[in-house]
Amino acid sequence: MIRTFPWPFCGLGLVALSIGLFSLPTQIEGSVLLHISPGHALSVLDSIALVPLLIGSAWLQVGLWHRRERLYHFMRVSPRLSGLAVFAAGLGVGLLLASAFSSFWWWWAIGAVMFGLIILIALLMTAKT
Repeated sequence: MIRTFPWPFCGLGLVALSIGLFSLPTQIEGSVLLHISPGHALSVLDSIALVPLLIGSAWLQVGLWHRRERLYHFMRVSPRLSGLAVFAAGLGVGLLLASAFSSFWWWWAIGAVMFGLIILIALLMTAKT
């Protein structure tokens, strides 16, 4: 008998795998495939790490889309908090994108934490108990 994992664990596992690959030392990243800005480039290892990141993120987003009625229920109960969460998620993504073109190196970390927390809260609200 094959046992399946609950919905968010597969997506979160793929995202965690990609974060692990992204955090490997620069000595094993390989050659630069795409230069983005000074100090930022896409290497061979980064390209490999993008695959589980994109698949895991899509897995989570599709799962949230299928559970949008539960998410909408929480949004109706607390519209102000929900609006703040949507704003924080958008700001987090904006900071992630801006980090590639900014001299302040920590924008990516601030944006990643903001966006990641909002997605995690949405996953917890929609996951079956």
